[in-house]
Amino acid sequence: MPWSYSYTYIGILCHDICILAIPKVHIGLSDVVTQSNRTRKISSQI
Repeated sequence: MPWSYSYTYIGILCHDICILAIPKVHIGLSDVVTQSNRTRKISSQI
């Protein structure tokens, strides 16, 4: 396997991981935001 070929393969792999990971990160962030908003509402009701 030439170096340039393995470098391209790693680039493609990173690209795929980014495509898969970014939506999960967005979902995770929005979940954290909604949970923190929920706990704020609950604590303000008490």
